[in-house]
Amino acid sequence: MRHDARSIGGLLGLLLLAGCERAAVERSAPSASGPPPAAAPPQAAPPSSLAPASAPPASAQAPPDASVTVDNIGMHIGGGPNDAVTKAPIAASVAPHLGELRACWGQVADPSRAGDFGVDLLIPAAGGRAAVSHPRTRLGPDAFRDCVVAVFAGIDFAQPRTGRTTVSYALRFTPAVAR
Repeated sequence: MRHDARSIGGLLGLLLLAGCERAAVERSAPSASGPPPAAAPPQAAPPSSLAPASAPPASAQAPPDASVTVDNIGMHIGGGPNDAVTKAPIAASVAPHLGELRACWGQVADPSRAGDFGVDLLIPAAGGRAAVSHPRTRLGPDAFRDCVVAVFAGIDFAQPRTGRTTVSYALRFTPAVAR
């Protein structure tokens, strides 16, 4: 059976969404045995030597914009192989950041118009932060492009199967009014 990057990305997105919905239901479900348990105190994130040089724009940190969907429409690995097994760790690294990518939609000039966004990534052999280059889109303004690039620059990619990897990654932004 053939799986392309879009079906893998879509599956990962559905699994992530199902987990979030289940967690929301569990938090809101009344307890038959008494008052709800106290919330656990927030835990500090462990220090990381891979911290970004700068944080993504505030728009990328906002709650995801429900008025737009973001789908992986293509992934090409330079030099191949371009099979599902090789693409899976890359798609899995991007999937948790789809909400941040949707949040960038607040920067777009015409939120009623769908559009594609492509970017090239150079992922180190050990994984981690990719060098992001050649952003491609007809959506504007520059603030939108810069927000999406900042999200990609902040992703800690899993170690690629084939060592240092060049990836051309493409997304489609589809507003609710265009669906």
